Amino acid sequence: MSRKVIALILMSTITCCLLSGCKSASLTVSDKNDETKSEKDADEEDAEKSEEKSEETSEKEEEEKETDEAQSTEGYDLYSALSGQEFELSSVNPYDSNYRTWIEFKEDGSFSGSFLKDYYVESEDGEEDGETDGSFTGQLGKCTQVDQYTWTADIEEITYEVPANAPSEYSNASGLEGFENGSTEMTFYLPGKDIEELPDDVNTWLFGNDFGALVGYDMDWVSDAPQDLPFYVISTDDGCFSGRNVSGKNELYIKNKAKLPGIINQELTINSDGTYTCIDADEDGNIKFINTCFKYDGFDVDVEECIQKIYGDMDYEYINIYGNGGEYDNDEWIYKPDWKWLNGLKTKMAIWGAYDGDSYVSYQARFISPYIDDDRYVFAYVVEVHSASEVIDAETAYMALGSLTFSGREDEISCAGGTDAEPYTELLIYCLRGQGQSLLGDEVEFVFEDDTDKIEEYGLDPDDFYNDYQIGGYDSVYDEYEISSQCVIYVQYAPDGMHRFLTIEEFNSYVPEYDIEGGRLMNIVLDKDGKVILIKEPYTP
Repeated sequence: MSRKVIALILMSTITCCLLSGCKSASLTVSDKNDETKSEKDADEEDAEKSEEKSEETSEKEEEEKETDEAQSTEGYDLYSALSGQEFELSSVNPYDSNYRTWIEFKEDGSFSGSFLKDYYVESEDGEEDGETDGSFTGQLGKCTQVDQYTWTADIEEITYEVPANAPSEYSNASGLEGFENGSTEMTFYLPGKDIEELPDDVNTWLFGNDFGALVGYDMDWVSDAPQDLPFYVISTDDGCFSGRNVSGKNELYIKNKAKLPGIINQELTINSDGTYTCIDADEDGNIKFINTCFKYDGFDVDVEECIQKIYGDMDYEYINIYGNGGEYDNDEWIYKPDWKWLNGLKTKMAIWGAYDGDSYVSYQARFISPYIDDDRYVFAYVVEVHSASEVIDAETAYMALGSLTFSGREDEISCAGGTDAEPYTELLIYCLRGQGQSLLGDEVEFVFEDDTDKIEEYGLDPDDFYNDYQIGGYDSVYDEYEISSQCVIYVQYAPDGMHRFLTIEEFNSYVPEYDIEGGRLMNIVLDKDGKVILIKEPYTP
């Protein structure tokens, strides 16, 4: 088939504008009575100077922040990094699926790609449909860093090769059409970019159809986008391209959105191929979190084989595996999407127990294997419970398996929140919504059938126990507790059916505002200053 070559070269012209500013000076002559300013005037002047100084300080801090961000990527070569990626046009509606574009870059900023466009046009012989199967090459100019995770560059030229009979309006690549009209800028977002800082259209292009799950009996679509970009992204005025790593080196990580109080990092190893092992635990090693990535052969994850890779041979007391299509894949598994899905990808889960010497250890873990080039990697997140820690109990530790997300930030692999806030205080409260960053709590406690003294103290009916417990101490006296900005919040009944890990805004919508509505029972942990650093809704069958 004969093909036609279309060369599009945009010659940029630089216009320099010289702006000149003029300052006018005036001399005010005052008589003797005006020489002394009133105390009020002096106070106002001091306030103005203080405000100016504050603004200068803020500007300086912002400049220092920008400088720090720039220094953090000093020596970073954008085009070299892009050469390990393959980019594909993202689409947000089914009609766009007929328009496909792929781009690859080289270290010198040159790029090449291919595109497909289905078309339906009227010709001299009537109506005609067809497909443009084209290719292109191009060159980027100098790139400029905007912030730690954002760069820009201008497209200097694009040359197309398309079938000779392709209609002209279908002879350019989707996502790059604007180049012909002077829209030359490409914006590059690096892995680790906070998705809340992305432009709205880029967010829609990337996460409009994927990164979520159908949840509940009604199969409602619930978004589950990562907190930060786990891959490279390119945007233009005409579209958005997501990158796939073809370098053979892992650049993807799992992080826990919760930084757990009382937990410290014990080990963090990142290997040259991008595989890694991170071990976090409380100071006594009662509860451990193992976050690891390793190479794996095969497309279907064998959970027991993965456990062996992490621990070696293990003599299970028992093991239940979910997501294998076996006996445990019942309603209990199907309707626990916070364990079944991770950013739109299916995971497998295992619960098992084994002896470590004379000690019995309970395990829960999630396993997932996303596609990364020709090499295969498995990501595993394991919780080991030897006994309860000072802050984190077994229930909270297992709930932490539901706050995982893929990430492009290797510095956030650890879930350690540290121990700077000790000593800790744990309370059980009936919880109401507070004002802003606070909650109201009426302190109570669990009372069990054999607690005869507590039954008498709280005036409970010994014949009114349900599931072996009652709640004692409720007196409608609510204390206000300030919630730390780093507070970890887990609830039993996810508002969207999926996310048990809540932000403070979501938590405020979850708990009632007035006592008459009935408070929610919550475990809270206070730091040494009395701030709430952990909120966990206990399971109350």
